[in-house]
Amino acid sequence: MHFYSKVKTETGEFWAAWNSNGVTMICPAEDDAGKFEARYLHQFHSRPQRNDIPDDYRHAIQEAAAGREFGAVALDISSLSKFQLRVLKILQKIPRGQVRTYSWLAQKAGHPGAARAVGNTMARNPIPILIPCHRVVPSTGGVGQYGLGSALKRDLLLREGVPVGKLK
Repeated sequence: MHFYSKVKTETGEFWAAWNSNGVTMICPAEDDAGKFEARYLHQFHSRPQRNDIPDDYRHAIQEAAAGREFGAVALDISSLSKFQLRVLKILQKIPRGQVRTYSWLAQKAGHPGAARAVGNTMARNPIPILIPCHRVVPSTGGVGQYGLGSALKRDLLLREGVPVGKLK
């Protein structure tokens, strides 16, 4: 079974979904529940049921959205490719309050010329905030793009103590 709920955070409301293996998706709660269910069905081939979110998942999302440390929670990213899994596992090791470039992440993943593929992986990250793709920035400077919007990326980085005005 797949479940979902709305989570209120300091940075806004998010839909959060999970199954027996862990959190599967987080996205802004800009759309109504029906649209979220349809999106989830398309991506995971399962219609989620509305339910109360487990406290540890809710707490982790709220803390991460506030830029604070949070305890480990189960995440289910098994639907991703081998390359995407590798990139996201490395991404999770970037410390709070620090950033790395797409090219750095590509090199650490063993594919130094794959910065664009790393960017595509960041764009397809189904669990942003908990898997901190906002910590990856372009080598050309600035915060770059973000699936949840550049303004939220900037806000998350600032909340983590990253001096975004100095990213060059």
